[in-house]
Amino acid sequence: MFQVGDMVCYGTTGACQITSHEARRYGDRMENCFVLKPVFDKSMTICVPESNPLLVARMHPVMTREEILALIRELPKEDVHCDPNPDARKQYYNETLKNGDHRELLRMVKAIYNFKKARHAMGKRLSGFDENAMREAENMLYTEFALVLDIQPKEVVPFIRRKLGGED
Repeated sequence: MFQVGDMVCYGTTGACQITSHEARRYGDRMENCFVLKPVFDKSMTICVPESNPLLVARMHPVMTREEILALIRELPKEDVHCDPNPDARKQYYNETLKNGDHRELLRMVKAIYNFKKARHAMGKRLSGFDENAMREAENMLYTEFALVLDIQPKEVVPFIRRKLGGED
């Protein structure tokens, strides 16, 4: 189980530190909660009730540096495309964000990025739901990568490009 001081990722919030494990009042009952503080947003505090398995399942340990570098090395091999059907894309984005699988999140970001480039070439923009899905996936990945790699989230894309030899 998780301990105070552990670094975890929580849902679309991204990298957090467990700052305490304490009892909090919810209505008429007390609940033991993990209190999380996002690493790159000190203004937010998240309380995850221990008795709610769905919320606790959204917490997972951060990856290791080696796991992140392995994912980055695999990225150029991923041939990804966005489904032209907006409803299918929305469903895929929602499931991917909910599951939080790193490889699938990276695939999703790459697919939306390629879709964005193709739409830009036609003089079009991404829809709001495509933009939001990309922003949430990037936040999930980049805060975790930044924490583990000891860089800022805005430095993650340049880091990935350097590791891939300047490729987009």
